[in-house]
Amino acid sequence: MRKLIAILFLVLSFGCSNNDPVNPDSENNSIGNDLTGVLNLFPLALNPEFTAVSEVDLNDAVLVGIITFGLDVRIFPYPFIVHNEIVNDTYLGQKYAFSYCPITKSSLAFTRDEIFRASGLLYKDNLAPWDDKTETIWSQMLIRGIKGSKENIQFNTIPVLETTWRTAKQYFPNAKVVSPNIFASKDTPPDNGGNSNSENTPGSNALVYGILNDFNNIRIFKYSDFGPDRIINITIQSEKFIVYGNSSKNIMNAFKVDSFSDYTVLENDLPYILKHSNGVKFDFLGRGTNGTILKKPKFAYVAIWSAWKDFYSNFTFQE
Repeated sequence: MRKLIAILFLVLSFGCSNNDPVNPDSENNSIGNDLTGVLNLFPLALNPEFTAVSEVDLNDAVLVGIITFGLDVRIFPYPFIVHNEIVNDTYLGQKYAFSYCPITKSSLAFTRDEIFRASGLLYKDNLAPWDDKTETIWSQMLIRGIKGSKENIQFNTIPVLETTWRTAKQYFPNAKVVSPNIFASKDTPPDNGGNSNSENTPGSNALVYGILNDFNNIRIFKYSDFGPDRIINITIQSEKFIVYGNSSKNIMNAFKVDSFSDYTVLENDLPYILKHSNGVKFDFLGRGTNGTILKKPKFAYVAIWSAWKDFYSNFTFQE
């Protein structure tokens, strides 16, 4: 009888272990085992101050990330946050985080319930955020948890527009800029990686804009893709997007629309780039003159081309 009970116990235990496909410690199931480095949390950036554009002195070529809440604009200069890599903030009760990885030169914003910090670990040389509630390790470029109880849970992203400080201050003088007071400030323009690359496949360090439809096929856009009209109309899984690019202003962004024919391109009217047939004009953040906002792709961001290749394998380039 004792032998029979022991055998049944072993059988049941074996069955339970095989029914746990998301075990974060499983060598076969978790890419979290491919993390490099050691857990060494970066300094916490929580509820930072914001200041006026006029109060900020930066090199014009410095890259910044811009996010919007309705018509309100928030600017995150990368040199101000590179020491922390993740900033936790709240806007009208909505908690969110802004992250920047200086290696892959990728930025991502997302809503949050937890407090996030850079873990000190890397996954494929990319920032691996850590949250204080579940201690899950996340991947910024995969946009999901990769080790811990939130493994495979996706971030709820907030669209980020990357551009230069010169463009940001010129067209959004009333925006709020994250203060450098609690961050390391280094007024050095990040390398733009040769955005003028004209080949179909960009150089390794070139910054490119990717739209992730189903995470299996990534639409890649380079600054050189955009001609004089500066827009490309694409359809991804039955959804229509107008993609706008402007190399002189360092802008690439995409907007979801119901019909391409409803919009015309505006020339010499920046920051406005599109005009709807009803007369409403939209700027390159997607904000309309009547207060409406054009939707953006759910998952899209800028990163260097070599990082995109490390994370994904199937790409569609603009012909």
